[in-house]
Amino acid sequence: SYVDKLLGPVMAARICGVLSLPLLQSYPFIALLSGLSLTLMLNCASIIKSILSVCIVTSTFILQNRAVEQEQRGAANGISMTTMSLFKAIGPACGGALLSWSEKRQDATFLPG
Repeated sequence: SYVDKLLGPVMAARICGVLSLPLLQSYPFIALLSGLSLTLMLNCASIIKSILSVCIVTSTFILQNRAVEQEQRGAANGISMTTMSLFKAIGPACGGALLSWSEKRQDATFLPG
């Protein structure tokens, strides 16, 4: 992308990653809005989040393709896609288990929910 050519893939991924943190942390405050302001802010935040995500993924793919030799790119891409799919499959299950565990421990003294 244009940002990757301008800043380089490492710096682009870093900047987009840092910018995505406050954006994602603002979603609970956006939920406090109502009406047209809620719709506008939610759409703008979603568009910006999508743009930042595309920049991060593109930068990561560029870094990966530069890290391996031409003959090994297919294997490297296959390994990365397999790993990504594995974590996408495991992530929701682990998140759900962690949520249910935290709901059971509302009154615990160590790591309360």
